[in-house]
Amino acid sequence: MSSAIGEAKAVAVKIQQYATGCQTGEGSHFKAAFHPDARMFGAEGAERYDLPIFGGMDTAVADQPAPDLEYQILSIDIEGDAACVKVAESHFWGQDFVDFFILNRIAGEWEIVGKSFAHTGASA
Repeated sequence: MSSAIGEAKAVAVKIQQYATGCQTGEGSHFKAAFHPDARMFGAEGAERYDLPIFGGMDTAVADQPAPDLEYQILSIDIEGDAACVKVAESHFWGQDFVDFFILNRIAGEWEIVGKSFAHTGASA
């Protein structure tokens, strides 16, 4: 397997861990995917969400998992130890989003260090 394919698969695993955490509400999946200092930024209408993943997003998902969440990786860009992943989400609490995840390879392991999202409307 080429190095590029292997790296893309390793990055995609982190997105899968994020999605599984959202679907189940189990924090262990977030811990496997995110750097401890990761943050999330975005807005849903006039409401801004600028908060840490741990003690913020993970708590909200633990309180209200999104078992119907569907996601599709739209692109993965990797350069050295940095990566950006674009993901379409549907049925996340009845809403659709496009997410941009920033990952960094730290001590040989890919970690999501940040998430930005665009709210694209209610799920059809």
